Amino acid sequence: MKRRKFIGGMALAGTAPALIHPQSVQAASAPETRFEDIRAVSPPVVQTPTATSFSVAWMVNGTATGWVEWGTTEQLGNITRPAHHGLAAMSHYALSARVEGIPAGADVYYRVVTKAVRYKNAYSIQQGEPQAGEIRKLTLPRADADRCHLAVINDTHDRSETISQLAKNINAANPDALIWNGDVYNTISSNEQMARIALTPGQKKEASTAGGWASTRPLLFTPGNHDARGEAARTVPEALIPWPMAAGDPEGINPSPFIRGRYCFTKRIGPVAIIGLDTGEDKPDSRDVWGGMAAYEPYREAQLEWLLKALQQPEIKSAPYLITVCHIPLHGLPGHNDGMGPEGYAYFSGFGQKLWLKPLADAGCQMVISGHMHSHRIDPPSADFPMHQVVGGGPKLDNASLIQIKADSSALVLTAENLKRETIGSVRLKPRHR
Repeated sequence: MKRRKFIGGMALAGTAPALIHPQSVQAASAPETRFEDIRAVSPPVVQTPTATSFSVAWMVNGTATGWVEWGTTEQLGNITRPAHHGLAAMSHYALSARVEGIPAGADVYYRVVTKAVRYKNAYSIQQGEPQAGEIRKLTLPRADADRCHLAVINDTHDRSETISQLAKNINAANPDALIWNGDVYNTISSNEQMARIALTPGQKKEASTAGGWASTRPLLFTPGNHDARGEAARTVPEALIPWPMAAGDPEGINPSPFIRGRYCFTKRIGPVAIIGLDTGEDKPDSRDVWGGMAAYEPYREAQLEWLLKALQQPEIKSAPYLITVCHIPLHGLPGHNDGMGPEGYAYFSGFGQKLWLKPLADAGCQMVISGHMHSHRIDPPSADFPMHQVVGGGPKLDNASLIQIKADSSALVLTAENLKRETIGSVRLKPRHR
């Protein structure tokens, strides 16, 4: 197989772990934008949903603070003001907040509010007028739903034409949730670039804060190897928000000392239980190319510790269907590089397979959905890999793919489509517990 050719929020509120990053408040790196023109410049992106909470992030074009107004009717009535250690959130590129306390099973209405900040010194701070976004209705996915509809994309690599068409197809399909399965970026050179790529997909050209592909449905994000590349990669959790840490989670899955949270996750949506794993980079930590800055091997081992507990959750064990999403495949074809040696790069994650395959197989995982290879394929179960391995397409218009999953009590059907909405592959699963 030919080598792939790659194309060239601040704080969580309430009792949730706070996102703290020193680069968020460096006025010296703020873009040159007139104070009166500072505003939100993206639709909100809803993430990390539970039955009673969600996170939301949005992009700003200058130093600003903000909050979320929400409620179970369009009258809203509640305010979440993100802060950490007594400091209200402030950023020149991305704001975020975590909304908690939503009544289980209720629809939620929300809007984001942005305020420009002119920060001269500790005793000289000016705020602009609050700018409220449109009120949006969000339906949080429910574990007790009869059906589930998911959309999965991967390897978009900041290709605007591809992302635009994917957004149209996703909105037409109207899934319950969208999974962005890694390689959102190619390389991350600045904080502003990081926020733009993460938060503007689906944006309407005539109104930058309108539209959005994850404003009325949640986004579930699994990192790819390219999402960790570039000087500004460490700010990704400020826009693509980690899941809050839970009691007993191993410390090794924290992205950094400044940011509390994890990218591995479990999520039950109707009859489908989803395991999300972070495969990390595609070469050993010891390779010279990382300049001594890679620590993925202990990170994957910490995810194993987490996974063993996560698979024992009652809502995961009882689900009729169990699938895993991770960027680098856990299964390769004959001759494929496993990424564990001194040359080349991983066509499948030998590190991930060695750690995670047995517990996933023992738990009855039926399918792993990945990307990375820029070419769609479906590998059937085998004696060595007793589940389907589905691989999504690449970043170009002619090889991108949208994977849709629809499940009810009788069957789970995965369909892979090209951007013309033509079917290029499918899998049908029966419930595990019959």
